[in-house]
Amino acid sequence: MKAKYIISAICGICLACGFTSCSEDDVDRSISVIVDSQTPENDLDRWLKVNFVDRYNIELRYRWEDNEIDMNYILVPAKYENAVRMARILKFICFDSFDEVTGGPEFVRSSFPKVVQLVGNPGWNTNNSYTLGSSEGGYKINLWYVNHLGDNLVVYDDSWQLIKNDSVIRDREELNATYFHTIIHEYGHVFHQRVPYTTEFNQITGTDYLGGSYTSVFSSPNDPQIFQRGFVTAYAAYSTDEDFAETFSTYVTSTDDEWDAIISKSGVDGRNKITQKLRIVKDYFYDNWKLDVDDLRAAVQTREASLRDQNFDDISL
Repeated sequence: MKAKYIISAICGICLACGFTSCSEDDVDRSISVIVDSQTPENDLDRWLKVNFVDRYNIELRYRWEDNEIDMNYILVPAKYENAVRMARILKFICFDSFDEVTGGPEFVRSSFPKVVQLVGNPGWNTNNSYTLGSSEGGYKINLWYVNHLGDNLVVYDDSWQLIKNDSVIRDREELNATYFHTIIHEYGHVFHQRVPYTTEFNQITGTDYLGGSYTSVFSSPNDPQIFQRGFVTAYAAYSTDEDFAETFSTYVTSTDDEWDAIISKSGVDGRNKITQKLRIVKDYFYDNWKLDVDDLRAAVQTREASLRDQNFDDISL
């Protein structure tokens, strides 16, 4: 329908020109018919130029661009104030942590995907799950559900007793579950796509990878089978590559107590498998990238512990 409309409009313009008999002498060729509609620069654009583009050569896109958005979902733009918060917290928790343990911005500058695209809401799937992010060929990370940063997190226990009522941006568990587990996971893929990890990793869990059927095999994200089979999350059972990225991301974003809780549920066999995988992940990053995963984890945990001391709405330069 749209194509027909455009064609009709062009025909109408041609007919009008024919009836009025415009001559070439009537055209003022000094005036361009193409208007450059650049969006005026705002405070966030200026902050991003200094803190993302100049420092890391990374572009964070928060304005709506149809050709940058997955059209298989019903999605909405990120609100300006939440784009500000996402930019600030991404730098604070992720980039600053890598800078601290690697000695400066060059590590992120040379390895992190060059484009980060923000979307306001999550993408709902047909199985009632939802998509929080994805990566495209190691050059772009899509971060969805950014408008969640403006929400309050209200949590009740099984007996409807209020556990917490706080801003999402102050809650490290929610930030990890919604954003940073995904970010570190997708970042992990970038590394092994450039330098493969040892095939020893593939052999630890062997034939227990489930592909897409993991959603029907495991009853919930906390199904004990997950850990007893040697996986740190249900999604880790999808494939060896996802297992590698999930082991890396889960370890880095987990506190000691949270990691110990995973190990305690895994039993002897599961514990041995998870421990072997983590050893390979740590050795891989140090041997190939001179990145100490334990130091990175400590830096992330320190920053997440200080969330209440930060003003993520401040983008003054």
